[in-house]
Amino acid sequence: EVTAGGKLFQVVVDTEATGKLLLEKGKLRRRVTIIPLNKIANRCLDSKVVKEAQSLVGKENANLALSLIGYDEDVEKAMSYVFGRTIVCADAMSAKKVTFHPKIRTKSVTLDGDVYDPRGTLTGGSSLRKNSILSELQKLNALELELKQ
Repeated sequence: EVTAGGKLFQVVVDTEATGKLLLEKGKLRRRVTIIPLNKIANRCLDSKVVKEAQSLVGKENANLALSLIGYDEDVEKAMSYVFGRTIVCADAMSAKKVTFHPKIRTKSVTLDGDVYDPRGTLTGGSSLRKNSILSELQKLNALELELKQ
């Protein structure tokens, strides 16, 4: 959830035409960003960068965020857009090494949710939310599945 940030709340649609219709006739109650699958660029770190990070801190300590999530193939471009440029690291030491290494220089997130940005910013500390939105959705999906049985 930390890796996705504000992109977690963006709306994925099949085409820009659908997105335009949604904006014009969707009676939206708040501002939204729309990700049309036919236009979004597949933004993913080069595998050489990920391998460099893994060789620096160990394969078990650094993984591309995209490789850690499950998703349907038809939304691969959107998932790549959201999770394809961040490395998830096991701990702060690994994240610092990966983020600021001259051959890597990419955003990383620790398992505790701290964010290291190669531009120099660090984000972390206590979260105001007790339960993440994604874990709440997972619970809801499990309950819906249980009701169907």
